[in-house]
Order: sequence, then structure tokens, then C-alpha cells
Amino acid sequence: MNEIRIEEITEENLNQFLEYLKKHLSENGDNNVFFLPLSKEQSAFDKDWEIKFALSARKKIFESGWRKLWVAINEDKKIVGHIDIRPRKELNTEHRVLLGMGTDIKFRNLKLGQQLLKFVINYCKHKSEISWIDLEVLANNFAAVRLYEKMEFKLISQVEDMFRIQNQSFDYKFMSLNVDS
Repeated sequence: MNEIRIEEITEENLNQFLEYLKKHLSENGDNNVFFLPLSKEQSAFDKDWEIKFALSARKKIFESGWRKLWVAINEDKKIVGHIDIRPRKELNTEHRVLLGMGTDIKFRNLKLGQQLLKFVINYCKHKSEISWIDLEVLANNFAAVRLYEKMEFKLISQVEDMFRIQNQSFDYKFMSLNVDS
């Protein structure tokens, strides 16, 4: 794989990230492969997505509404992947973060996801306030599930028929990794 560097989102690369995210979201549901529990139409990048990411990425970690966001940048200075952590919405879960990630379709199966996960796991291990990384994944996203299992995320539960998208049933897996150990 070409040299990839992972860096935190900044004001300088925020617009580039938003363009990358727009393209990434547009791929959800292509060839009937979903990585988000949204239909193709619901995956359209709109002002709400832009505001959500732009505002939360500008906040400091643990500040209300925060999101810590990193991007993978290739040798051509193009964003080819992203990973983020954010707080859970439930009360009294400050010791847990929710993970989100994605990679450019051209950079899948090149261990970029593994590189991003190693980076964020290491980051969380060095934050004493964070004990757990949680994630939610569509059960039929086999590549993602295999990656999370390889990185030692444990299956907490699976909800059968959680979503119905375009008349298709999707199960949802909840997985966690303890970063205190």
C-alpha cells in the first residue's frame, strides 16, 4: 500500500473531508451493499450531515457534542479514509465512546481499516477517561465484522431484523473493545 498518514481533522482539511464524506455516503447501497442503516436516498449528503460533522469536529474532546475525527491521507494528499469517536447518548456512559469509520472504495482490502483502528485504539488506551470503544455494524457487512473481530472487538448482542431497507431485512451487531486491559 502507498504511504498513508493519519491526521486529525483541522479547519484546513475540513472541506476536503466533507467532500470525501459526500462521496463515501453516496456509495452506501451500491450493488446492494450497505454500510449504514440507510437507504440509498437517505444516504445523500445534505446540510444536516455537513453541520453535524463540522460542528462536532470543532469541539474539544469531552466538551458537549464533541467528535474526535481523523483522516487517512495518501501520498497524493487525498483523503482515503476516516475514523472517529464520539460520546454515547445515554447518561452515565462517559467512559465509553462510539466508533465510526469508513474507507474509500479504492482503498478497501489494503489494511487501511486495520491501520485506522490500531491508531484509534492506541489513542483511546492513552486517554484514562475512556475504557470502552463501542460500535454498531450491519451484520451483513462481513468485511467490517471480520475486521472488528480481528481487532478483538467482542460481540455484545445482535438484533435480528433491526432494519428494513428497500424491503430487505438487516440484523445489527453491537460490538465492544475494552481498552483498559
